[in-house]
Amino acid sequence: MEFIDHPSEEVLERYLFGSLPESEIEQVEEHLLVCHSCIDAAEQLLAFVRSLRSSLGSSRKPKTRAAGRGAALER
Repeated sequence: MEFIDHPSEEVLERYLFGSLPESEIEQVEEHLLVCHSCIDAAEQLLAFVRSLRSSLGSSRKPKTRAAGRGAALER
């Protein structure tokens, strides 16, 4: 997988929730080290999932990867 610009939202989702193939993880992580807009998109996705889970009354946090900005995205 190669990114011309940025990974798609689907790729970011699969990365964050641990369903991206190992062969693609390094490329996404390298991109997140330098792309603040993708880090922001990932953080917004996580915030949406947390909000949805909270409104549904679930106390479980989604399992996610830490990435970018010194592990700014919570696990």
